Amino acid sequence: MAKKDVKSVTKRQPKITMGKGTSRVEYKGESFVSLWNEWQTTARGISAGDMGISRFKGSLYEMLAEHGITGRIMGNSGPKETPGIGKELKFLASLAKKPKFKPSEMKQLEGIIQTLNNYGGEQSDLNPRNIAFEGIVRLRGSKAYKKPIYGHYRTSDYVEYRESIKGKNEIDAVDDTWFSEQKGTAEPPMWQAVYGDGTKEPFSTQGLTAVVTEAVKGLLNVKHHIIQSDPVAIESAGAAKFAYEGLSEVKTAMDRMVKDPKYTTRAGNFSSKAARTRLMKIPYNVKNNTESENVKTLLAAKGTPGQVEDFYIYISRRQLNHMAELAGWEPHPESAYMKNKEKEEEQPEEDEGEKLTSANRDVRDWRTVMKVIA
Repeated sequence: MAKKDVKSVTKRQPKITMGKGTSRVEYKGESFVSLWNEWQTTARGISAGDMGISRFKGSLYEMLAEHGITGRIMGNSGPKETPGIGKELKFLASLAKKPKFKPSEMKQLEGIIQTLNNYGGEQSDLNPRNIAFEGIVRLRGSKAYKKPIYGHYRTSDYVEYRESIKGKNEIDAVDDTWFSEQKGTAEPPMWQAVYGDGTKEPFSTQGLTAVVTEAVKGLLNVKHHIIQSDPVAIESAGAAKFAYEGLSEVKTAMDRMVKDPKYTTRAGNFSSKAARTRLMKIPYNVKNNTESENVKTLLAAKGTPGQVEDFYIYISRRQLNHMAELAGWEPHPESAYMKNKEKEEEQPEEDEGEKLTSANRDVRDWRTVMKVIA
């Protein structure tokens, strides 16, 4: 049973509706918030020119939001107009600002991670490092030899071809680690922004995959404290049995009560009023993840991210009496009721004396005399 070891919960911790109850949330999301802020600041600070792209005028952040990580830049035509991940980035910004700790948030995060993992396969065509281009790999005179190239198109041969053969003014060739003739090896800025570890230029912070993973960890490590004013309700059919068998400290409390003589009334009944008051007054600690999930079940809050740490209960009188039966309640031998009963059983029967009959009654009437003689 929870006593002084129940962790104090400050008013600064947010309260959320958790199924049929209310939780005061203990959340340590600083790591995710820090990573997200670094990520978006870096992404917004990298321009199209920094990425070696001439026709797109926005930032790396805008490219991801508007065009997605699957947009293909063929030649110098600029990004292909494909759905971006703007909705996902907006969700992450909202989560960093004010999480709601709802099952839907965890589902969204899991969906983003699954998408990024699916796209991030070494040979996946959806991986930014495997964006394919018709790359110029060699020049001979005015003739350009082309070959598939991955990650980026702006090689030194491409720039030379555009300037010397086509007479165009071109921005410089990009770092040679941004492109490759082999799939799964190029490290262009878009790949760095999603899958990088922050050790490459220009994206000098951890990629989006690491950010989202940290967000998931933050939600999974949330601690819930179910408040007394909106507790776990034990009132529906079967709830008493579920709570008694699935919440160890509730069981311990009930087991102690049925063994305590003060919970047997003078009439020999279970003192449900006193027991109910006691049970609803004290907080209970959760022992393990199974018990945490059991609390969520009683709250109708399955899927809520995080772990229940402690809780209060509300229990109906009917369910309380049922729980007492499960605990094996019977009138306690040391109770006032049982002691009075023992006294009554030990008291001797009263001597009613000799009963008067016609045979031993004083004879005062001739009719009685005749009955005796007869």
